[in-house]
Amino acid sequence: MAKVAIELPYHGNASYKVDINGDLKNVSSRLPSPVSKPAGEPLPVKINVAGGLSSFDLTGSIGRKNHINSRWLLNHKLTLDRAILTTDSKGHSPLPDQPGIELNLPPMDGAQWLALFENGAANEVSSSVLFPPRIVLRTPSLALAGQQWNNVSLMSQPVAGGSQVEAQGREINATLTMRDNAPWLANVRYLYFNPASASGQNATENVAPQTATRLDFHGWPDLQLRCAECWLWGQKYGRIDGDVAIKGDTLTLSNGLVDTGFGRLTTNGVWVNAPSGVRTSLKGRLHGNKTDAFADFFGVSTPVKDSPFDIDYDLHWRAPPWSPDVASLNGIIKSHLGKGQFTDLEYRHAGQLLRLLSVDALLRKLRFDFSDTFSEGFYFDSINSTAWIKDGVLHTDDTLVDGLEADIAMKGSVDLVRRQLDLQAVVAPEISATVGVAAAFAVNPIVGAAVFAASKVLGPLWNKVSILRYRITGPIDQPQINEVLRQARSNKKQ
Repeated sequence: MAKVAIELPYHGNASYKVDINGDLKNVSSRLPSPVSKPAGEPLPVKINVAGGLSSFDLTGSIGRKNHINSRWLLNHKLTLDRAILTTDSKGHSPLPDQPGIELNLPPMDGAQWLALFENGAANEVSSSVLFPPRIVLRTPSLALAGQQWNNVSLMSQPVAGGSQVEAQGREINATLTMRDNAPWLANVRYLYFNPASASGQNATENVAPQTATRLDFHGWPDLQLRCAECWLWGQKYGRIDGDVAIKGDTLTLSNGLVDTGFGRLTTNGVWVNAPSGVRTSLKGRLHGNKTDAFADFFGVSTPVKDSPFDIDYDLHWRAPPWSPDVASLNGIIKSHLGKGQFTDLEYRHAGQLLRLLSVDALLRKLRFDFSDTFSEGFYFDSINSTAWIKDGVLHTDDTLVDGLEADIAMKGSVDLVRRQLDLQAVVAPEISATVGVAAAFAVNPIVGAAVFAASKVLGPLWNKVSILRYRITGPIDQPQINEVLRQARSNKKQ
C-alpha cells in the first residue's frame, strides 16, 4: 500500500511525500545474515520519503527493530549523501555529521560476506547510483578468519593517494592504508589472533595456515607490516615488522623483525610458491641477553641460566615457511652463548641445539661419574658451535663448551630425519688449575667461592684425569653415552 502527496505551488519550491507499507511476504533473499529471508515469511516494511527537486530524505523500518535514515541528492546521478542503519533499535537514529554510510548490525559471519564480494557482488550495483566512499560498520561480533572478533568498528574512507581502513575492537586496533602507487601499510597497534580458541581446539593443534590449497600470490599487493603488540595463537610476540614484496610466484620478506623484549629475531627470506615446486629460504639472527628470561617468556623451562646468546642462521627447504621439510633442510647455524651455567643437569630439555648435540646428556653423565665436581651445576665462560645441515643431516666439528670445571669439544652428525646421533666428545678437566678458580671469581664471588671449595674436596680421580673421550649414539630422545678413553695426567698417551 502506498500514499503519494505532491505540492506544486505557483510561488516556491515543489515538494512531495511518499508513504509505502508492505509485508514482503513473497520476497526471498539468499544473502548472508542479517539480510537473509525465506519466501512466505512476512516482514513488515514501512518507507517514508519527503523531499523536493534537489534532494529527499528516506526513512523507514524493516521489521520492528531495524530502522534506516538517509538523505539522497538528485544530481546528474542519483547520489546517496549519507545514511544510517540501526538494528535492535526503537526508532530512527540521526543522520551522520558528514557524508557517508553508518551500519550498526547484529553479529555477522564475515567469511560469508567476504566470499560474496569476492564473487563479484559489488559489480552488480547499479552504475546510475553514486554511493559515498566513507563507510562505517559496527557489530558486537564478527566471525572472520576462524576467530570471533568482539565489539568491532570498521571505517573505510579515502585518503590522499589511496584509501584507508581502520579497525577497532577488543582483539584489534589497526589501520590499513591502501596506497595506489606504493606498498600498502598495515599499522597495527594491537592484535590478538587465536583462531583455535573460537572453535575450542587446543592452540597448538592449529598453529599454521591450511596447506591443502596452494596460495596464489598473483594480484597480492606489496605490504609493509608494523605491529607494536602482537599475540598469535595465544602467544605474545611483542613487536613484529616486515616488508613483503610480490613478484610472480615469489614472495620476498625483508626487514623482518620479532622483538619480544627478551629476545630479538631478525630475518630476510624468500618463498617461491610455483606450480613446479615450493621453496623457502630464511636468513637472520636471534639475539638475547639471558637464555632463561627468553625461554620463560614463551613458557619454556631451560637449565641454561644467565647466558647471553647470538644465533646466526641461513636455512632453506622445499616446503612452505611454516612447515619446514626436514628431509630437504639445508643451511648453516652459528651459535654463541656467553657466560652462564647449567643449573639443573637432570633437566632433559636444555634447548634444541644443545639437546640435538646431547650436551645436556653428556653433562648428566659427568655428574654421575664425578658427583663431587658437578653436584652444584656446571659453569661455563662460553659455548660456540658451527653446524651445517645437508639434506636433513646436521654436522659439526667445532662445538666447544669452555667450562670452569672442564672444556668439552664435540664433533659428529645428527640425522634429523631419523633422529639418530653419531657424535664424539672430548672432555678436558680444568678444575685443578688455578685458572679455573680465577675464572670462577671473574663470573662472581659466590661462584668463585663455590668452585674453590669444590677444588679442595675433589676426589683423586678427577685430579688425575687428563682427557675423557665419549661416543654418543642412539636416538636423540634417549642418547647412549659410552666412555671410550680415560687418559691420566701422568701419561702422554694411552
